[in-house]
Amino acid sequence: MGEPRPGRVVALVQARMGSSRFPGKMLAPLAGRPLLAWVLERLKRAHRLDALVLATTDLPRDAALVALAQSLGVATFTGSESDVLGRFSQAARQFEADTVVRVCADNPFIDGAVVDELVEFFAASDCDYACNHLDRLGSGYADGFGAEILSAALLHRLDARCTEPRHREHVTIAVWDEGAPWRKAAPPAPPALAQPAMRFDVDEPGHLAALEALALRHGLGLHSTAAEVVAARRKGAVAA
Repeated sequence: MGEPRPGRVVALVQARMGSSRFPGKMLAPLAGRPLLAWVLERLKRAHRLDALVLATTDLPRDAALVALAQSLGVATFTGSESDVLGRFSQAARQFEADTVVRVCADNPFIDGAVVDELVEFFAASDCDYACNHLDRLGSGYADGFGAEILSAALLHRLDARCTEPRHREHVTIAVWDEGAPWRKAAPPAPPALAQPAMRFDVDEPGHLAALEALALRHGLGLHSTAAEVVAARRKGAVAA
């Protein structure tokens, strides 16, 4: 008999320095701390993760990300820059994952408690994939606090069968293809996070500047909850 779901839960944080819209953003400072450090430190507060791993590329320019993660006590895995699906599958095998939580490292206010809620939802459901990192399937979530989750078995199956470049580059996109057989689900956002129009991710330098202003104005830090971050944004909108 197999391990009970979700078994060993491993969070894989996807990060690299070669962003086309914002090169080097992973080490760009937010309130005096590198963006990647925000993500890793806040994820370390999750209780339902058995391992936290930075899954970056094997290119020399990403060695600084490996060094930062290791300085924070976070495990690392390096692999192909373009074949992200393969990188994730290999990392999941190396760290003996039964369930994989995929985290994008451009969400500095990711909340370990929100990730825990996703793991608990997945454990209690019969879906193949679930998410709470943005407003999908009518969940109503603000963008930037949660993650995606799927079984390692499904991840390895996608790795074995997906050949299109877009599937190799975007780890879970095949799950969303029209006609895909995988069962998807999303927990409904709690009232405090039910702000689907709000975004807290960093795609461009201007996004980082806006989040830094928000953090400094309202004293947001590593211990701030997602609800506190949303409340700060709402307070700022009312003041404006």
